[in-house]
Amino acid sequence: MPNIQENFGRKIPYRPDRKMNYTEKLKSLLENMANKINRETEEQCGLSGLLNSDCTISMNGFSESGGGIYREEEIQRHQKEVKERELDFSSANNPNVQEFYGTKNPEDVVRRWKENKMKDKNGQTEMAVTALLSKILKDDFLVVRTASYDDYRNGIDNIILNRRTGEVICAFDEVHEGGRGERTNAKIDKVKKIAKKGGTKIAYGLKLENGKLSRSKMKNVPLFFLGLKSEELLNLLNNMEYDPDKGATSAEYEIYGKLVASLRAQQQLLLDSSEVPNLLKEKLKTFERSLAFLERIGQGQSKLS
Repeated sequence: MPNIQENFGRKIPYRPDRKMNYTEKLKSLLENMANKINRETEEQCGLSGLLNSDCTISMNGFSESGGGIYREEEIQRHQKEVKERELDFSSANNPNVQEFYGTKNPEDVVRRWKENKMKDKNGQTEMAVTALLSKILKDDFLVVRTASYDDYRNGIDNIILNRRTGEVICAFDEVHEGGRGERTNAKIDKVKKIAKKGGTKIAYGLKLENGKLSRSKMKNVPLFFLGLKSEELLNLLNNMEYDPDKGATSAEYEIYGKLVASLRAQQQLLLDSSEVPNLLKEKLKTFERSLAFLERIGQGQSKLS
């Protein structure tokens, strides 16, 4: 996909004079990014409606009738699984939960539960990291959030694709970390476990062939976690530039540098493990070139070579 810098798509006006909470600001920023990517991919690759407004990959475009890879009934089965998991996770059929949300309609409970999820620290971390990486890497990488099915089924929050080579360099699982580090340790264990199996699978993924982006299944993808501590998240939210027409701030680059350093440490951890299959180790070695570039960007060098 060509390197495109124009601001494609419907732009959501940014009004710095309006008082907005962090979640509203992040939602507005992601919607601008999604609209731009959708316009870009439709004009350049013929892909319509690639992303939802929150920058997640839309499952609807993957049907065979629309040029995708799944039968309609298979997508419906995946969507049903997503709905069932959301009903389960939200306890939407529990009378006490229904009373808390002020409705006996399970679908309304799920909707309000999802709205609350976006406002908590984990939800804000996922949105903020997506926005941060997309802002800094947009000229060279496509950063998108995974479809709900891959989020729930495979525990993957983001994928990042090299715009020039088509290489999907890795998938991310993001987490907000409290004070004691239990969640980080759990995520490291998850990264190791998936690496031992040869990487993760993505049902609703992307590939780039002959300069054109298309929808595709993905397998043997290296998975890393990206975590922010409470003070780092607050620093990022307080100092992020939410105007989509402006560049990243020094605080954003500081957090970005920490995230990339974490990727470097995880890559080395997996390369040093005798339990990681050779196929994934080769992908981890290939990731070295992209990782070195990510590090150079953090140092103000932005040439991918």
